[in-house]
Amino acid sequence: MDRTIFFVKRLSFTLVALFILINANAQYIFTGVVKDSNQQPVPHCSIGIKNSKVGTVAGQDGVFKLVIPDSLAESFVIFSAIGFSDRQISPQEFKTGMVITLNEKVFDMAEVVIKGTKMKEQTVGQRSRPMITFSRMFDKNVPSIEQGNIFEIYHRTLLKAYHFYIIPSSKYASITLKLNVYTVKNNIPDSNLLRKLITYRTTSIGWQKIDLAPYHLNFDGLDRIAVTLQLVDYVADSSENFIFGVSAKKTLAKDLLFRYQNQGNWEASSGTFIANLDIKYNKDGNKTIVQKDLLVENSPDVKLLANYYQYKQAGARSGYGRNKKGSYVDVDEARIYTEQYGKGEPLILLHGNNGSIADFYRQITFFEQHFRVIAMDTRSQGGSTDLSIEPYTYDKFANDLYQVLTALNLKKVNIMGWSDGGNTALSFNLAHPDMVNKIVTIGANLDPSGVSDSLMASFKNQLLAKSPAQNPRLIKLMLEQPNISPVQLRQIRNPVLVVAGSNDVIKAEHTKLIAASIGKSQLEIIPHATHYVPFERPDYLNKLILNFLIPLSEQNK
Repeated sequence: MDRTIFFVKRLSFTLVALFILINANAQYIFTGVVKDSNQQPVPHCSIGIKNSKVGTVAGQDGVFKLVIPDSLAESFVIFSAIGFSDRQISPQEFKTGMVITLNEKVFDMAEVVIKGTKMKEQTVGQRSRPMITFSRMFDKNVPSIEQGNIFEIYHRTLLKAYHFYIIPSSKYASITLKLNVYTVKNNIPDSNLLRKLITYRTTSIGWQKIDLAPYHLNFDGLDRIAVTLQLVDYVADSSENFIFGVSAKKTLAKDLLFRYQNQGNWEASSGTFIANLDIKYNKDGNKTIVQKDLLVENSPDVKLLANYYQYKQAGARSGYGRNKKGSYVDVDEARIYTEQYGKGEPLILLHGNNGSIADFYRQITFFEQHFRVIAMDTRSQGGSTDLSIEPYTYDKFANDLYQVLTALNLKKVNIMGWSDGGNTALSFNLAHPDMVNKIVTIGANLDPSGVSDSLMASFKNQLLAKSPAQNPRLIKLMLEQPNISPVQLRQIRNPVLVVAGSNDVIKAEHTKLIAASIGKSQLEIIPHATHYVPFERPDYLNKLILNFLIPLSEQNK
């Protein structure tokens, strides 16, 4: 089921002790330059606060800019660069335009050299790109994002080259990537194995090759390594567009790695990037490397996943969610990204868990002909930012919506909410009934018991897994929220269209209960559809919603 961080704690430093301040939004901006002991710039140094999403990467010239929310203003900032010892800077040390000096790291161990002339060659990883792929996009607004793969290797291995596949829908003039190689512990990256910075620049899409031969990456005694990429610089295309992602496919193995910044927590999810390593190994490395168990190609679950990711890619290619005319609204502890299309009566679009505006690519095109469509990304999803630390609630999301509508000076609106968006729409309707004309919920639920037992069990397993669960606060949201009673729904006086798929993960009896509890409701179970109705039956759904929002008699006027 589709569903997903700023904070409230005032720092009491004196004005003199404040580092670079921009405090209008309860945050500070820390700038400076990173240099080595010879006062030469340290390029692409990773900078961040431990166990948070707050981080950045210095430029080629060592210059950096780090935005620190007020609630983390007492935290140490850690500077980490390959070939140098980490350095922690306390809040008391912060100064405007500060020079951060890093000391070169002294390596106690000599480089491992694989001896012997009879070395075998092999390619490990994904050698070809299947028809069905997906991508977790890199975000130009979050330059510290790092993602990659776990690879099995031999006990004595030399890395020759790293290949990966950039999705065809990517748009840019050029990108510069930083490559990292780590040991693996508890199925996530642990210690960085590199002694020298490795960067790669490209202007093309499709298959890419990073030549690793010059770096002499010999490893002894390792069964697995993690290879990751960070976007450290980019140039948009001639139309100022920037889209970049690396192709991945679904597998049972949790080899898909992601973290927001160098000091943040890793997330490991099922799947693998379309990437591989050219390696050499000697006869002592006689372990057999087998391909990870893949999901059965023709199983219903895989077909559903395959279709889902195809729809997501189509949404990303549509350009929605990345419109140059998009704008931000500052709300409590976050910035909410919005896009507007068409003219007329306002229609608000609220996406599902871990989704974005682009998920409505088949709805925006249709409804902008009849309404002033206002699509928004929920905090910490899509283009919206969030640095809060408290648990998510739909009431919080509803309050974000209220602040967006207030900023846009909208007094009364229609709302279409899908999945989490539907839950938010109901919460908003209860809190601000005078601001709602009509709402449409698609795959909404009143409480966690309305979700299929197997899916809820899957969410619980993700939280209990040894590897960090992907977006744990979003998973907890689905396990613990919403908590709306039928009695509360009886307070809703405006018309509500309740929609679900015939094969939805929301239990049918639960969907019917929502409709039965609302006085002016209309129930529609769409045949041959799952929880992804807006993807699977867009034409059917769009006409259904239009006829609900604007009666046929009025459409013909």
